Amino acid sequence: MGKIIIVFLILLALALFLNWSNKALVVTQYLYRGSQVPAELDGYRIVQVSDLQSEYFGEDQQKLLQAVAGADPDLIVFTGDLTDRNHTDYEASLKAMEGLAALAPVYYVNGNHELALPEEDISQMYDAMETAGICILSGKGETARGSKGKLYVAGLPEEVILESKERGEAAGTEFDAGFIRDAVKQLCGEAENGQLTVLLAHEPQLIDAYAGEEIDLVFAGHAHGGQIRLPFTQGLFAPGQGVLPKLTSGMHRRGTTTLIISRGLGNSVFPFRVFNRPEIVVAELKAEAQDERDGISVR
Repeated sequence: MGKIIIVFLILLALALFLNWSNKALVVTQYLYRGSQVPAELDGYRIVQVSDLQSEYFGEDQQKLLQAVAGADPDLIVFTGDLTDRNHTDYEASLKAMEGLAALAPVYYVNGNHELALPEEDISQMYDAMETAGICILSGKGETARGSKGKLYVAGLPEEVILESKERGEAAGTEFDAGFIRDAVKQLCGEAENGQLTVLLAHEPQLIDAYAGEEIDLVFAGHAHGGQIRLPFTQGLFAPGQGVLPKLTSGMHRRGTTTLIISRGLGNSVFPFRVFNRPEIVVAELKAEAQDERDGISVR
């Protein structure tokens, strides 16, 4: 009997730990500093949500929405995989997006899972999102205006990434970086000279193709934080990066471009996160470069 109780307690502790790892939201804050941030955007807060994968966080997504509301967003960006091709639940996706739209302006770009779902179903979901006031950046950019100023937001759709990979495969490479660069330049063609420019993309491992003088800040997801995070690693596996990936979370610099990666919220093929709680990202803009660092992570 004693052994049975011990086994039961171990299993219970494991179940509680996995539930905490997969449902206990964490908010990670970054400071993005630089002279390119105008004075009117000082203190402007961009909240990133990513990779919901049809998961629920509380009834009608209330825990998720409360966490985002507590971050006091001026702008909300969603960087793909809103729903999931393996356990699709459009209601979970729409409840989240409609709730987010009630908090602040929302800009969305798709991910690889949206591309794998029936086009008719996705179109209906997008229609509902647009009715809720969400801006779907499917290969376009626009100036986001608010009470604190304006910035340019562009969305690189997953269709561009897919085509770049097909072109690369035909040429014997992983992807066509030049094709991505041309798409990014075209997206940002309408940005005003000197305007802070933000790019929404799904896949972080392509940062070298995104980066350029016309892009200040990139938000991406897709990597799920490496799924299982152990000390001194960025996780054990990430799609597009394989085993022991290098770009699954945090703030990264490429020339004049800064990349912020969200660990995301949900799961897909592998159902559990370990030492990798679902994450909401907050990037606060600072107008003055107070030191040589571009950002400071504060957990």
